[in-house]
Amino acid sequence: MTFSLAHWQSRLDVLRAAHHVPGATLAVFAEGRIHELASGILHRGTGVEATTDSVFQLGSIAKLYTATLVMQLAAAGELDLDAPVIEVLPEFRVADPEATKTITIRQLLSHTSGLTCDFTYDSGRGDDCLAKYVAAAGNVALDCPPGTAVSYSSVGYNVLGRVVEVLTGRTWDQALKERLVAPLNLTHTMTLPEEALAFRTAMGHLPGEGPDPEPAPAWDMMPRSAGPYGRVLATAADVLRLAKLHLDGGSAPDGTQILG
Repeated sequence: MTFSLAHWQSRLDVLRAAHHVPGATLAVFAEGRIHELASGILHRGTGVEATTDSVFQLGSIAKLYTATLVMQLAAAGELDLDAPVIEVLPEFRVADPEATKTITIRQLLSHTSGLTCDFTYDSGRGDDCLAKYVAAAGNVALDCPPGTAVSYSSVGYNVLGRVVEVLTGRTWDQALKERLVAPLNLTHTMTLPEEALAFRTAMGHLPGEGPDPEPAPAWDMMPRSAGPYGRVLATAADVLRLAKLHLDGGSAPDGTQILG
């Protein structure tokens, strides 16, 4: 079937309007190439048009980036997925001392560690923000004993981000840029608000009095420490390029093997 840009543009426009979404972008890989579409506006207060090169906050899609970094380290033999976290992070602890000893990297990846989801902690803008976050999360109660159930965990992915920092000797932001963004030529992927200022960036919107949402009072409300679980910005096409890394067996577009 031939990819019809006109069909999908119409479909995107109709769905966006029907669901009162201010602006949206879409990327589709078909017929050997990436097709990009955009619809609506980025900010209902300014009316700035959404374009295919607009960047959006990705929320928890950031976890895929962190998981990919962890799997790079595992494939290189630098990390044992079934090793207890404390073997890499001796300072790691949770509210249950016994669980502290047994929680593994694989359990963090698969949301089976028992660590909870929402623990937002602003540990500042310094390069030590993740180390401070992991220390502060040590008193947060578990949702369940490790290995007994799936419990979606943002905390667990921040611990993984700290594991990446310790093993690479870089901040999580730097490791992401050097190990994924640069090799995949992700020209519209970033983590910090000052980087986003160089691009057409979507504003968050909240429910208003009418059917259409209103611009949020502040653009970026997540602290830097939220990076590994929720603070990546990108275009739809750049997200698809990361997905293609996995679909293509870990190979970058130039053939370089960057993931086992």
